Amino acid sequence: MAFIFMVFHYPEPGRRDDLVEAMKAMTAELRGLPGCLEVGAWQDSQSDRLVGISRWESREAFLAAGMAIGPSGGEAPEGERRPRERFYLDDVA
Repeated sequence: MAFIFMVFHYPEPGRRDDLVEAMKAMTAELRGLPGCLEVGAWQDSQSDRLVGISRWESREAFLAAGMAIGPSGGEAPEGERRPRERFYLDDVA
């Protein structure tokens, strides 16, 4: 079953470009990992929110690649104005 990891980022004013570069670096790291089908960074056209999305063969492939499932919330990372929101989506088929 396919699996999607999606994370929302909220950059602080003046820090968007830094965050975009970090997301591009993460995209390059994930691309080509076993089980990773697709990965990319996206921008919400209605806000300054940035969205990272990766699609995997399965939740097991995601975990086997060294990824972890963690909660949303907590403290905002440096350069972001609010905590990240993480979504772990399993195929319903």
